[in-house]
Amino acid sequence: FTIATGDDGIHADNQVVIDDGTITIIESYEGIEGLTIDINGGVIDVTSEDDGLNAAGGNDGSGNLESGMEGRPGGPGGTFGSTEGAYIKITGGEIKVSASGDGIDSNGDFYMEGGTVIVEGPTDNGNGTLDYDGTFMGTGSSGMLQSFSSDSTQNVIVVYFADTKTAGTEWTLTSGDETVMLSGNPDKEYSSLIISSPELKDGETY
Repeated sequence: FTIATGDDGIHADNQVVIDDGTITIIESYEGIEGLTIDINGGVIDVTSEDDGLNAAGGNDGSGNLESGMEGRPGGPGGTFGSTEGAYIKITGGEIKVSASGDGIDSNGDFYMEGGTVIVEGPTDNGNGTLDYDGTFMGTGSSGMLQSFSSDSTQNVIVVYFADTKTAGTEWTLTSGDETVMLSGNPDKEYSSLIISSPELKDGETY
């Protein structure tokens, strides 16, 4: 699927499940929205004006441009906070998100048990690469940065840069013996970097 829309690229009032396929959302307000989002496979590329992946009240109209901010979480008539039953769970696939709002936003839990996720998040400090309200590689602004919770069994590296990096500035993760493990050159400017991988081991130098 190739999708361009002024509202949600993919929307469900309850559950979104993606098991395979190629999905390219080239224009959207919110990329993929539902009360719950399960991604088990596929190649997914999301570009959004607001959140890339959003688990909230799927029928709350949050992506409706005509309603403006009315009733949006955090907007007039709305509140920041958790939504009962909301979660995002990724078990496989190759996912890339380019978001002007939060890259991955769950009003509940966020689980990553497999797959590869690259998030180029917001450039303003009012949003975050990762935003969750419950108990992956990402770049973006650092004003509202969240990392993984203390319950995570996978190690994570979080880097804050003293100066904002311009779009296209390459970063490289090397092991102690200077072997290149990961690298990237984000399409957006960024001031923070989050990397999580099963290859990151306790007691090692990176």
